Amino acid sequence: MIQIILTIALVSFILSNNFVVSFDIGDYQYSFSSNLFFAIIGTILIILYFVQYIFFKTRFTFQKYLFLNKYKRLQKGYNYFVDAMIAIANKDHKLAISSNNKMDNYIKDDPGLSLLLKSEVLKIEKKYDQLSKVYEEMIKKKNTQTLGYRGLMEQNLKNQDFHHAFIYGEKLFSLNPQIEKLYETLVQIISKTRNWNQLVVISDKAYSKRIINEETAKENKSIAFYEIAKIKMHSDVNDSLNFMQKAMRLKRNFPPYIKLYLEILLLNDKLAQTKKIIKKFWVEKPSSSLRNVITSILKTNNLDNIDFIQYIVDKNINNIESKKLLVDFAIYLNQWNIARNNIKGLIGANPTQEICLFMADIELGEFNDIQKSESWKLRAQNAELEYFWICNITNMSQKNWSALSDSGYFNSLEWRRPKMLNQNLYTK
Repeated sequence: MIQIILTIALVSFILSNNFVVSFDIGDYQYSFSSNLFFAIIGTILIILYFVQYIFFKTRFTFQKYLFLNKYKRLQKGYNYFVDAMIAIANKDHKLAISSNNKMDNYIKDDPGLSLLLKSEVLKIEKKYDQLSKVYEEMIKKKNTQTLGYRGLMEQNLKNQDFHHAFIYGEKLFSLNPQIEKLYETLVQIISKTRNWNQLVVISDKAYSKRIINEETAKENKSIAFYEIAKIKMHSDVNDSLNFMQKAMRLKRNFPPYIKLYLEILLLNDKLAQTKKIIKKFWVEKPSSSLRNVITSILKTNNLDNIDFIQYIVDKNINNIESKKLLVDFAIYLNQWNIARNNIKGLIGANPTQEICLFMADIELGEFNDIQKSESWKLRAQNAELEYFWICNITNMSQKNWSALSDSGYFNSLEWRRPKMLNQNLYTK
């Protein structure tokens, strides 16, 4: 309102104060009224205003048209994308491929979305060479990097190219370590490639990111140190011992670690130290697994003197595993009185398979009583089984513990009784 009043006042002032405007061009002088001058100026401004208005109006209308057209194309493209994803979920492969082809005609400015759908369709079509190229394109774009690395990792895993699978998996881990099951996948790959130093590095990173708890980190690092010690035991005994000590600090009293530690000591001719450590570990925590370890070590290295066995168990002679250890070696060394005296309290109403077999050996060895021996062997067939190393994924058993089970799974072995009598068992 104020602007209108000021404009009217200005125009009234100019009209009421008319004057002559003159200027020379060469030899000629031109004169005209100021009202005419301002009228011409005003007319020019009005024309410019309308020209500008028409220009921007036309431009806006054209841009609006282009925008709406692009929006409609994108909308169609996204609809085809949704149709394709639903078709993939429903395993309607024909519709998925058709929808993907139609989507490509409409979506040109969203390569990430196009690459994502294309990768899924190429999986369906089993065009793995083209799929690899799509994944390589994905890793060049920030918003699809993780999808690209994950796809390449999974493809190499499928092809059992564990070296390249780990390379892509490690890059994926550095981008987003929180991806579900990524740490577990990397650990499985490492166990296949036996790159145990990387297991230590990856476990430390995963623990610092709170992906795994402290117990898991210690467990997996201890396995890495164990495996490194096993590799080094024939080339650098001292270094091997250092790695075994690291492993045993992280996971105490684990019989497979004790076994390797003892083997390394014996390899270095440290017999006296070996005997002390056997005694120490047996006093600390006797178990059926440790008994198997000690039995194997002593028999393999001719340390099966009955006096030494009695020395090992004298601190916990009433322990069931101590009695079994003594009975086993007494039978092995034909010490029948020691064997029979110590097995008495172990038979009971339902003796285990191992006790039945001990009795079969005693009857045969002491009295050559074949009938009684066979009777105990028959009883053993229906007796409670002893403990084995059993894979918790496949239920396959094996004699010795290993970081990678015979079934091919990392740290999957448990020392336990089989759940079924007819389970596929390793035979001693």
